[in-house]
Amino acid sequence: MKQYDKYIINSAEIDTCEKICNALIYFNNATETFSHVYKLTSNQFIREVVNLVGAFSNFENADYVSYFASFMKEKLLKYYSHIPHIYGIAFVLDLRFRLGSLEECLNYYYAAFFGPLPMYEDNPIDLKKEYNEISDIFYTLFNEFHAQYDNAPPPPTQTSSKEKSIFKSTFANLIKKMKLTPAKQQSTINEISLYLTYI
Repeated sequence: MKQYDKYIINSAEIDTCEKICNALIYFNNATETFSHVYKLTSNQFIREVVNLVGAFSNFENADYVSYFASFMKEKLLKYYSHIPHIYGIAFVLDLRFRLGSLEECLNYYYAAFFGPLPMYEDNPIDLKKEYNEISDIFYTLFNEFHAQYDNAPPPPTQTSSKEKSIFKSTFANLIKKMKLTPAKQQSTINEISLYLTYI
């Protein structure tokens, strides 16, 4: 049996393996999430990269982990030293997060890489500007949506099919309801503001 003793790992080596596995699971989860072709993942992007940032912080000084983690961190920054607005928009549209959570996540993400200040010397990111731009995009989208349906053409003539007639009648009523009065429009804008800021 002694000839096999050198192949038996000890508790320290088991501990090292456990640390490596605990670190790799973050990268594995992110890879699986972003590898989907037929499933929307843009709303999960910010959540996953924030988890990765947490992994970098937790394992930065861990033996056997910090070496390969540094390469992963470098690769992440190569593509996402600035997070595109499209991911922020998708994140806010997720009912679990909204704008308040977005601001916290962006601050955590950029601070982990570039420091705790709103403006970073290595990669200037104005967090307040990022936040306001994404917020403005939602109001722009709403105004475009409202303008489109305010001028929507009437629904097509009903067919002989009773089922289709019922559907088109319902659709016509829906279009009428969407043609908002100024007071109703203001009320809807207030609802959007509440949605964006409520957590």
